[in-house]
Amino acid sequence: MADQQRSAQDLVRFLRGRGVSTTEIAAELHRSPRMVRKILNGETSGALYRSTLEELATTGRTSSVPPRRRLKSGGLVPVRAKAGSKEKTVVPEDPGGKYTSSRQGGAMQTSTTYMAEGGRQIELRLPKGKTAKGRSLADAEIVKQIRNAAKGQARDSQKKVRATLTFANGRVMEVNTYNASTMLQRVNEAGGSALDWLRTESKNRYLNLDVDRESITGVVLTVTSEAKTPEYEQNKNSGRTRRTRALSPAEQRRAAEKQRLADERSRRGGRRS
Repeated sequence: MADQQRSAQDLVRFLRGRGVSTTEIAAELHRSPRMVRKILNGETSGALYRSTLEELATTGRTSSVPPRRRLKSGGLVPVRAKAGSKEKTVVPEDPGGKYTSSRQGGAMQTSTTYMAEGGRQIELRLPKGKTAKGRSLADAEIVKQIRNAAKGQARDSQKKVRATLTFANGRVMEVNTYNASTMLQRVNEAGGSALDWLRTESKNRYLNLDVDRESITGVVLTVTSEAKTPEYEQNKNSGRTRRTRALSPAEQRRAAEKQRLADERSRRGGRRS
């Protein structure tokens, strides 16, 4: 006998058990969290969403969006309007169909793969133009994902975030892995721009990369859970949530060159006097 298909409710329960939130499931379905809760509570079968939920549970991501229900006339079934709206219902857009991985103009694109034990891999594609609206949207999305990871830390576990960057010239580089709260703090210290901070981190690590000329066109954030070590707790209890970062070889060479130039200017000034 063939295996019985999992119901939409079973699939939502499975995803919640893997650490995928109701809001995240709703975003993948292009529906409201309320609809996901109705499926979870058995208030609706959710049959329309079953195949998409199955793909999300099996592969960790979705390649299609369930279509909206339609009336006999062919029009879309109205949905409840947001709180505070003058109208009780609105006619939604139909997002059904397949996603495409091909380049779509200059718009920012983002996708999430959900992994075991609450892990995430968030991939963002950015337009090259420094003033493009998609870059500011991507910047805000990166900060949001880092903040979500920081909020997801528990008493005995921490979230680690690794960033992998793609530059306009096609070069792919990995930024060090950080505790989510530490990464968020460093972004805030850099003025709140995740892209500016990531660019500075890359400049500090790779001398032969002109980050002012080559813009970041891709960011992959890999979020994983790890147990908090005794060292982590000791640092936290002593008021140190992070260790002072040692200078990378690139930073050491740059500092030495800066000091050499300063010494040379000082000697020249001495000779003129």
